[in-house]
Amino acid sequence: MSVEMPRTVAKGLEFRRRLKAGENLCGAWSTLGLPQATALMARAGLDYVLIDLEHGQGGVASLAAQVQALLHYDTAVMVRLPDHSDGAIKRVLDAGANALLAPGVDTVDQARDILSSALFAPAGARGVAVGAIPAADLGYLPMEYFEQANAATTFIFQIESARSIDELAGMTDLERVDGFFVGPNDLTASLGGFRDVGSLAFRSAMRRIEETVRRAGKVMGCLPYAGNDTEALHARGMQLAPGGSDQSFLRSGAQATVRQRREGAA
Repeated sequence: MSVEMPRTVAKGLEFRRRLKAGENLCGAWSTLGLPQATALMARAGLDYVLIDLEHGQGGVASLAAQVQALLHYDTAVMVRLPDHSDGAIKRVLDAGANALLAPGVDTVDQARDILSSALFAPAGARGVAVGAIPAADLGYLPMEYFEQANAATTFIFQIESARSIDELAGMTDLERVDGFFVGPNDLTASLGGFRDVGSLAFRSAMRRIEETVRRAGKVMGCLPYAGNDTEALHARGMQLAPGGSDQSFLRSGAQATVRQRREGAA
């Protein structure tokens, strides 16, 4: 007889397994905080939805609603944290996130602190409330969640500054860090040329990041940027390259409708 496990755990284990197997996964951003929009994207067959709590319009309450809306889809829930605080990490995981994308991780010490806040003892110091949280099937499977949550959570750290590149080798030594994700906007700004992705500084930085992450055998991701769309990034070995968002899909659809109407009236 198979052991019952929370749906959050099952989805998290499968998502992490696929990344470890080297698969390029198809994902998109959720920025509006609307469970209906998130479910619409998941139903299309996305491997993951990346819910943005750093710059997106939702919060923990809307996150919980989005997790529930996606519960019976195979689509994994990755959440970009609003910050590195213990409280934010705890509440995002309690809500049922399968993976964390931590923005602006500049040092090894920051990376260690995030892991400590996110992992149950003895690996870390995450607070335990498994008798009630959505991640533990609303408390129906508390022990099953507690015993498997650490293994079922994927940790991806964003490299967005010159300092983070200098500390990257040390961060790759942390066993429970699964991978790294480049934010081109912040990284180019840190290097002194916002969105100048053709600069020598940015191209050298990307080469150094890719070599370091590849050598460590970690997962790598990047936001698409000029000259490098999702397919190009996948071809470079970046398994996570989310293409588009609920907001951009809605905007482009509306623009296409208006354009078609105007062309038809001309």
